[in-house]
Formats: sequence, C-alpha cells, structure tokens
Amino acid sequence: SPHEDHWSLREAAARCLVKACDLYGMQYTTMKPRIMKLLTQQALRVDRPLATQYGGIVGISLFGPRAVDAFVLPVAQEYWECWEGELKSLIKNEGSSGGGGKKRDVWREYELHMCQQALLDAVAIFMRGVTPGEQAKRVDIESFSDVFGERLIPMQPEPTEYISAIL
Repeated sequence: SPHEDHWSLREAAARCLVKACDLYGMQYTTMKPRIMKLLTQQALRVDRPLATQYGGIVGISLFGPRAVDAFVLPVAQEYWECWEGELKSLIKNEGSSGGGGKKRDVWREYELHMCQQALLDAVAIFMRGVTPGEQAKRVDIESFSDVFGERLIPMQPEPTEYISAIL
C-alpha cells in the first residue's frame, strides 16, 4: 500500500545487512561478497520496482564509499537520467490532459524522488569519503555536473581558509 512506510523498513534492513557483515564477516568470509552480489544483481536494476532500486542503493551505500564507487557510481548517471525522464513525462502527461480526467500520479513521483535522494546520498557518501584526488580519478566531474548540477555543491569538502581568502 502507498500509505505504508516501507522506506524506513528498507533502510533498517540495509543497516541489518551491514551489521551482520560487521559481526560475522570474519567468521563467514563470503558473506559480504554474497550480499553485495545479491544487491547489485537483484535490487540495483532498472527493471525492478522503484522501492527495490531504492533498497539496493541504500544497502550498497551503507557499505561505504568503496562500495558506492564499485557498484553505484557506474550506473548513477543512467539511473538519474531515467528517473528524470520519467518525472518529466509524468508532469508533461498531467499538463497535456487539459483537465480531461487524467489524474496526477503523485505516488509514482514520490517513489522517483525517494530513489533520487538515495542516489544523491550514495554519491555524497563517496564524495565525502575519498580524497579530492581520488574523486578526480574515479568521477568525470564534468559529466556528473551536467547530470546532477548544483546538487553536487553540498558534497564538496569544506573550503580551506586559503581557498576562502581567494574567493
């Protein structure tokens, strides 16, 4: 049901996965790789429901910046553009209905926004978790800026006193 808070359940499940890996990962050395494989192969796919994609992104991101780098960054732009396209289509379809009874699908819009926020949070985990030099090696910042725009600004490290003086 759209009125149930399954989003927080997915977040709690993701935290449980990370905790289980922290607690039992040394004893069961294949646990974390198997969980990451499951999340990427089953949840992190555009043909899955948005709530499942959300859970996959949240789950992977809670494993830290290296997991985001390996599994989320390669698909981040594609996912964002897909979701943006669908949002624009929803808005366009509503506007073109001319009051002809086509109802706005606010629940679908909400799901898309939740996925976008999870993706932005994952990108932030990466950006804040690695050095600027590592960012430059792993991310084409120009294409990221084209896709994410101003949303990347809060993810940048705090400017140093020197940089602040120049600006």
